Amino acid sequence: MRFAIYTLGCKVNHYDSQRIREGLLAAGHTEQSFTEPGADRYIINTCTVTHRADAEGRRLVRRALRLGGRVVVTGCLVTVYPESIRAISPDVEVVRPDHLTEVLGVELPRFISGFGSQSRAYIMVQQGCDRYCTYCIVPLARGGPVSRPWQDVVTEARILHGKGFREVVLTGINIGLYEGGFSRLVQKVLSHTDMPRIRISSIEPWTVEDGLIDLVANEPRICRHLHLPLQHGSDGVLRAMGRPYSAGHVRSLMRRIREVSPGTAVGADVIVGFPGEDDQAFAESHAIIEDLGFTYLHVFPFSTRPGTAAANLPGRPDDEVISRRAAALRALSRKSREAFAASRIGAEEEVLITQSCDGRVRGLSSSYIVVDAPGRAVQGDIVRVRMIDLEGQTLQGEFSG
Repeated sequence: MRFAIYTLGCKVNHYDSQRIREGLLAAGHTEQSFTEPGADRYIINTCTVTHRADAEGRRLVRRALRLGGRVVVTGCLVTVYPESIRAISPDVEVVRPDHLTEVLGVELPRFISGFGSQSRAYIMVQQGCDRYCTYCIVPLARGGPVSRPWQDVVTEARILHGKGFREVVLTGINIGLYEGGFSRLVQKVLSHTDMPRIRISSIEPWTVEDGLIDLVANEPRICRHLHLPLQHGSDGVLRAMGRPYSAGHVRSLMRRIREVSPGTAVGADVIVGFPGEDDQAFAESHAIIEDLGFTYLHVFPFSTRPGTAAANLPGRPDDEVISRRAAALRALSRKSREAFAASRIGAEEEVLITQSCDGRVRGLSSSYIVVDAPGRAVQGDIVRVRMIDLEGQTLQGEFSG
């Protein structure tokens, strides 16, 4: 059988797709590009975190139907809104993730051993969340929190290192809920593997432990990079979102990070246009975000998710207002990212090579900056680079040592 996979959404979705891929390949099947006709099965792993993700999933289903072959749709959109896929065509197989094994006729592996053509591999350490923030559909899509045994995480990291990966990203739906403490898990991976570089995926502000900040500051194998789903800077909006912290808590957390681990990149997710976000609330949010000095922002216009508490809240700003506010935060993000990158000029950093072509390389620094340099290296290598200039948001460097 020839198959093709297309993945939408988060790192956990990409991890799930890798398990599907390896299960099918181990059974003797052949993978091909999703854009080409001729596959016996086109598998689409969907996301439903926003209405745009829903629309993209439906678009891909229609595209796959035109290519021929059987179309198998799975993932979070199928779990929460299956009828939206069934309505497209009776020929589509709508499969909940927990039924994939029987539908595909293969066993999914306990451990992955690759990650397609990527330079980095993701390791899923935890599933699910039970916080039920008012805007968020994820608890309905993924269920409650379940932690993977640390021994399995360590084993998978060892396998991936043996296959040549030199950076792994520890990821999950809410990794700060890891049973026994996420920083303890990170310490286990450090102690029981030789993986050269470990990156921490998005982690909720209220779950960041002092021990984790200390590891980021002091352990050279941990990337100097944290990403916080802040969502907003106004206490009133945070309460309406059901977020279990205040802007003051985030201020204290950022102060702790800056004191203990200066030079660490800290990114944030921010939602604009949440119901009740008036001019004052947005101004408060913009001011605290600017004051706290996040390295970059991922800005998301509020997306109504049927079945969530926020879907019925009044006071959603007009689309034009939302667009204007999103543009303001994205401009702040560009300014902050460029300033952070400029601060690294003159420094040396280890860079994971993601592209290599015609005597030049591109890679990702420990602090999550894209770096270009002349030289030759193999994709997936880690090389030491001295930063000498900045072009836009990309650092220009030269090999050192």
